Amino acid sequence: MRKINRKIMVLGICLSCFPILANAQTATFQQVCAEKSKTTGIAVKGLEEWQFLKSELRHLSVGEFWGARSSRTSMASNPSQKDPLAAIVNYSKAMKKENVRLLLVPIPPKAVVYADKLAKGMEAKRYDNELQKFYALLKEQGVEVLDLTTSLIQARKNTKEPLYCMGDSHLSGEGCKVVAQGIASQLNLKGKNKYKEQEETIQMTGDLYKDTKHAAETRKAYRVSGGKLKDDNAPVVLMGDSHTLVFDIGGDLFCQDAGIASLLAARIGMPVEVVGVRGSGATPARINLYRKSKADKNYLKGKKVVVWCFAAREFTEATAWNPNVPVK
Repeated sequence: MRKINRKIMVLGICLSCFPILANAQTATFQQVCAEKSKTTGIAVKGLEEWQFLKSELRHLSVGEFWGARSSRTSMASNPSQKDPLAAIVNYSKAMKKENVRLLLVPIPPKAVVYADKLAKGMEAKRYDNELQKFYALLKEQGVEVLDLTTSLIQARKNTKEPLYCMGDSHLSGEGCKVVAQGIASQLNLKGKNKYKEQEETIQMTGDLYKDTKHAAETRKAYRVSGGKLKDDNAPVVLMGDSHTLVFDIGGDLFCQDAGIASLLAARIGMPVEVVGVRGSGATPARINLYRKSKADKNYLKGKKVVVWCFAAREFTEATAWNPNVPVK
């Protein structure tokens, strides 16, 4: 018995205690998020000129947020529209009845992928236990979920370019590439269009830098060309919040044809339809898709898959998770 005990001891640390240590680290991360989310304004200062979104940190501090607990954690005002679990499961079932594949792609919190830039003592590792539990629960109930958190953390090792904008709440051009590739691999579709990507350098001032003394940051973008990228008749729909628009529509979203939608089109070899909104991707985006299908009774018959993509913080920060949004 003594020999066994020696084998499970490494440098005086009992290996069986690792889950306890991991839970303690997660609790510390949640405490950091809770404390930093008390700041005024939307931007929270991290390390090395990194800025984080206050509402994202609040989301990461509340713990479990689905089912009965959503009544305490959700920012939605309507008690019947607080639970993201019910809304997502119902929507997935409705899509299946129409023979349309629904792929849920929550954009991982910047503060999880770059926890080491949030506060001293944090590491570049997953502290999002609640999100992982939630995704597992969704899968158990038949929802196809693509969790790209680990892929993004691993991708940090292969590039010096940040995967999120340092002064904005969105992915960077480099991060858009990782997400687009992840979605394309999951969809496993291959069209005949041949597109080209060209690396560009842009200057941008994100939403988290606007109220600070920080200058514009320089980021890479990967502009796609060589054919039609967006088509309302495309079999693949990218639906969601401003993550479906950033780096893709220009203006205050930085540049054109270099976001998730365009990069996804390049990787699957066919245009995509974008049903994106600047606000919440939880309910408004679904309502916009419903309006399309209501106006055209054959709309859903031409769709193979709807990729529902939005910031993971929306699980608690959305103004509504309406469980009864129809698909047609």
